[in-house]
Amino acid sequence: MHTILVALTLLSAPPQFEVQPLDGQKVTGALVSMDGKQIVLETPAGRLPLELEKVASLAPKQKPAPPKQETRVWVELVDGSSLLAEEYTVQGVTARVKLLGGEVLDVPTRDVATVRLQAGADAVAAEWARIVAMKLHSDVLVTAKGDSIDYHKGVLHDVTDKQVQFDLDGEVLAVKRPKIFGLIYYHAKESEHAEALYTITDASGSRWSARTVTLAEKLDWKTPTGLAVQRPLDQVAQIDLSRGKIVYLSDLKPESATYTPYFGMEKELPARLQFFRPRQDQGLDSKPLKLAGKTYTKGLAMHSRTEMVYLLPGKFSKLEALAGIDDEFRPRGNVRLVLRGDDKVLLEATLTGADAPKPIDVDLAGVKRLTVLVDFGEEMDVSDHLDLCNARIIK
Repeated sequence: MHTILVALTLLSAPPQFEVQPLDGQKVTGALVSMDGKQIVLETPAGRLPLELEKVASLAPKQKPAPPKQETRVWVELVDGSSLLAEEYTVQGVTARVKLLGGEVLDVPTRDVATVRLQAGADAVAAEWARIVAMKLHSDVLVTAKGDSIDYHKGVLHDVTDKQVQFDLDGEVLAVKRPKIFGLIYYHAKESEHAEALYTITDASGSRWSARTVTLAEKLDWKTPTGLAVQRPLDQVAQIDLSRGKIVYLSDLKPESATYTPYFGMEKELPARLQFFRPRQDQGLDSKPLKLAGKTYTKGLAMHSRTEMVYLLPGKFSKLEALAGIDDEFRPRGNVRLVLRGDDKVLLEATLTGADAPKPIDVDLAGVKRLTVLVDFGEEMDVSDHLDLCNARIIK
């Protein structure tokens, strides 16, 4: 009997969440409540309220079990939500999306950006991304043949589980679903909707842009386009509150970016300037950013001598990063890293390929313009490939 009671208690106990503040160590506890101003955790020391503005993310200590259904449809909404689904159909101007787990959503097609109906290899996925980025002034039907895809401009109509009605030059064709890789919806006017403040990932892997989030019996949120969604806490994988609070430098367009070769030429070669230009979210050799054996997806790669200047998009309290010579070039490399806030030097350090990566944490209070300089060191510019991994400004 005692064993049964313990098991029932464990089953009924609320899931434990780890909360990552913008500044400080993680806090763990049961999530009691959440609204637009604060979250409340039940901890061993009692109830702990935390201001929402000072929280970066929440995630359960134990990951929720994923659904058993296989993803067959990938739906991107205009507000940035990415939904994993079993089925996608359209009648008139209403799309019906059957999510993993069985929930059915009715979504106006004006809120649908793209629908992918096949997985595809990496090369095909890259071609799909290229077609989506073309922003053609019509709906687009993307067809698949073997390991390649092609696109056709026209007007998308009804979608069933068997076929897609597609108007091509005035002739409405019934295209069989197995031939279709994806659908791209054209919207002549950008949707006017509220800004997303949060990103919520559910147990299925769907990522939802959210404008509001509250917790009563379940976690309830509303997307910027007005979709109302709810999940029990044990079906929530992460609540990301960092939008606007944490900004990666690689996501900002620099005010200027200047590369100066160690040995200059009277007429500089465009190919050399192109090769040694700074990179965002990849190394200078187009490989992943890598420091101390760990690969990073976010960051900057800069060769000496490169200076990048950023006009900060608001008031931020600090800059954090991990700086070091990329693993590909160690133990060579010797650079001088200088960070300036407006006209004040915030950090000056020498970094070599023989050193361990250096954590960066500098105060940005009152700073409007940030300058990042990777200057020549003691070995001219040989192997001076510096990575600033996870370089981000924090409110």
